[in-house]
Amino acid sequence: MKKISSALILAALCYACGSNPSEPKKPISESVNPQIGAAKAKKAFVVDTATGAVTVATPPPPPVKDGKALIAGADCLACHQEKTKLVGPAYAEVAKKYKEKDIPKLAKKIKDGGSGVWGEIPMAPHPALSEEDCEAMVKYILTIK
Repeated sequence: MKKISSALILAALCYACGSNPSEPKKPISESVNPQIGAAKAKKAFVVDTATGAVTVATPPPPPVKDGKALIAGADCLACHQEKTKLVGPAYAEVAKKYKEKDIPKLAKKIKDGGSGVWGEIPMAPHPALSEEDCEAMVKYILTIK
């Protein structure tokens, strides 16, 4: 009787731990494999349950922020338009004057505000905007021709 019980328990364990080729790849933690734990970078490791092969999963890049939508959601359009000067310069004028290397400077200008570059009327600061959002706005502005 003990042999039959042991055989049933062993069969149940084998069934529970068995691999199924149709199962999706599962991430494994670094604690499972000390060789993987040696990797210092924040990487996800994936094991193919069918073959046992371990690979590094490359995470997708973060979504690109839509600068045009961010501008539309802020108060920018009260003073700026794409092609026509309003209170501040047209975005097309800004795009002619600045290049990609100026993105951090212009993003800081959006966040902190400023005056004197395009006339006497100062640009209001936008401290609630993140630096990432400001940079996305500038990248969009620089595409306007």
